[in-house]
Amino acid sequence: MKQTLNFTAELVPVAYAEALLALAEELGLARAELFAAARVRPEVLGSPNGRLSFIDFHHLTQAALERCGEPALGLVLGQRLNVSTHGILGYAVLSSANLGKALQFALKYYRVLGLSFELELVEQGEDVELRAIESFPMGPQSRFTAEGLLTSIHTIARFLLGEELQGLAVGFAHPAPEYAERYAEVFGVAAQFEQPCHWLRLPRHYLQRPMALANPATVQMCEQQCEALLASLDVQDGLLTRVRRLLLARPGDFPDLESAASALHTSGRSLRRHLAQMGISYQQVLDDVRKRLALQYLSTTHLPLYEIAQLLGFSDPSNFRRAFRKWTGKLPGDYRNEVP
Repeated sequence: MKQTLNFTAELVPVAYAEALLALAEELGLARAELFAAARVRPEVLGSPNGRLSFIDFHHLTQAALERCGEPALGLVLGQRLNVSTHGILGYAVLSSANLGKALQFALKYYRVLGLSFELELVEQGEDVELRAIESFPMGPQSRFTAEGLLTSIHTIARFLLGEELQGLAVGFAHPAPEYAERYAEVFGVAAQFEQPCHWLRLPRHYLQRPMALANPATVQMCEQQCEALLASLDVQDGLLTRVRRLLLARPGDFPDLESAASALHTSGRSLRRHLAQMGISYQQVLDDVRKRLALQYLSTTHLPLYEIAQLLGFSDPSNFRRAFRKWTGKLPGDYRNEVP
């Protein structure tokens, strides 16, 4: 059985840290200063194909955010995380028959990149939406990591298609930062904020666009290497994803921890331990699902607040209002009125 994700697992490719260090140097922050501030040994980057732990990468990122003077560091870094930065997965994407096949491959093997997100592709009429949900709470780095992820995906899609993307839309779970206008400079459209999750949406016809460097033999070779990597790396077993899906499948009738564990064919003690290793509790997962559902109901439906409260398992609408204010700093009615 694969082990669950933990902060000391060496999953993050060195290439990401090198890209961060190079950008920090351009912004006037010496590499040695960054290592010292983060209390990370330079030797962790010794092998070009090596990996470093989440905790080391977290410390390096935090030190850069605090010292480099660039609030939009995630947006800038994401534009530099191109196909080659993502290693074997990047080469597979580059060699895929079309953009749809490239996305399918990426969704199957993105865990080899040590990403701190769960990814899924959802069809929405004539569009497809790539959604990203944090695998574990990242606190003050949540905005940075989401910016880097979606910006990198957008940068790679533009490169693969060889043109600007028309009909694109992008959304982020965090509130609009002071530099919100810079999102439009990166994506070509204004970003939407305080969304149920981070997402990137584009017209479905792009998925059939053939790739200029399509090579089935290369894709097959990359798949074999990705399978080997997944088998050797300390990658989470998707338990958190299964918990979220269980909760989302039963809105208004959310199970308690013991019932959820039983539905997932494990014990309550085991489920609690697995979640604790990821730095999260069952209650936090439940609150996160409730919050995302609340944002979705308020922004996409005309349901009255008392019905939304019931769908989220609140017997009293006032309890829902208090919880929503705790989650977002706003009342549900005020949030709905602000939705464009």
